[in-house]
Amino acid sequence: MAEKKITQSDINSVYWRSFFDMGCINYERFQTLGYIFAFQKVFKKLYGDDKEKMTRACLRHMEMFNTMPLFIPVIQGTTLALEEKIANAGPDEDTTELEDSVNNIKVGLMGPFAGIGDSLGWGTIRPIVCSIGASMAASGSVAGPIVTLVLWNVFNFAFRYYTLVYGYKAGTSMLSTIKSSNIVEKISTGASVLGLMILGVLTAAWVSLKTGITFSVTGTALETAADGTVQEVEKVITTSIQDELDKLIPGILPLCLVMFLAQLMKKGWTTTKLIVLVFGIALASTLIAMFTGVKIFM
Repeated sequence: MAEKKITQSDINSVYWRSFFDMGCINYERFQTLGYIFAFQKVFKKLYGDDKEKMTRACLRHMEMFNTMPLFIPVIQGTTLALEEKIANAGPDEDTTELEDSVNNIKVGLMGPFAGIGDSLGWGTIRPIVCSIGASMAASGSVAGPIVTLVLWNVFNFAFRYYTLVYGYKAGTSMLSTIKSSNIVEKISTGASVLGLMILGVLTAAWVSLKTGITFSVTGTALETAADGTVQEVEKVITTSIQDELDKLIPGILPLCLVMFLAQLMKKGWTTTKLIVLVFGIALASTLIAMFTGVKIFM
């Protein structure tokens, strides 16, 4: 029996079809139908001459599957390598263990990859590219939305392709590699650090909060007049809290505001409550300034 080998064309077919993984999502099997659709041409190549094997291949991929879309290709690559081994097994060779491992790998990987995918894709990369586009749009550039779409899709297309290829080449050894290298933890830590850096940059660029509170001290000082006589002169020294804060740590008030809101989010506050809180503080500060002339925040 001639060996059935997965070619670059087959990998490309799985890659382009993987973008439809969410096309038939449902609450019974979630992304299962999209997963099988990506393998349709490959299954015809591997099992087209054996109806029984084709049926078993489709049935074992009908188990519920759901993970973050960015990380579906890497799991597809791994199971693709297993399907290749199953298809090339001899007629007397028992492939039960290999067939069972297909779903075991899918179940074992979809949970961790869902978590790290949400942190990396939705929680880090997308906010970064959106902030770049929003900054350009805020400055009046119509290229802002276009830049956002281009940057996100460059990452999306490249990441999905290279993880698919990596999954196929690594095969089942990817599981031991992930465990021994702690790559999941490293990516999570890197994503968290990058997210904090972006948060700091956005805080300094976008969040504006100043105080108009000033202190005045009245006193007397000795001055020499033009005729040479020394006389006491009353002087008023005004100190601005905002000026002093800028000398110590520029942007300290916006940073304190962001950290305060972040702390409230940790305690379970929703974004709607935070928006109402910020509007309430702004309204109270405006009313105080109108009736007393004291600008607490501006």
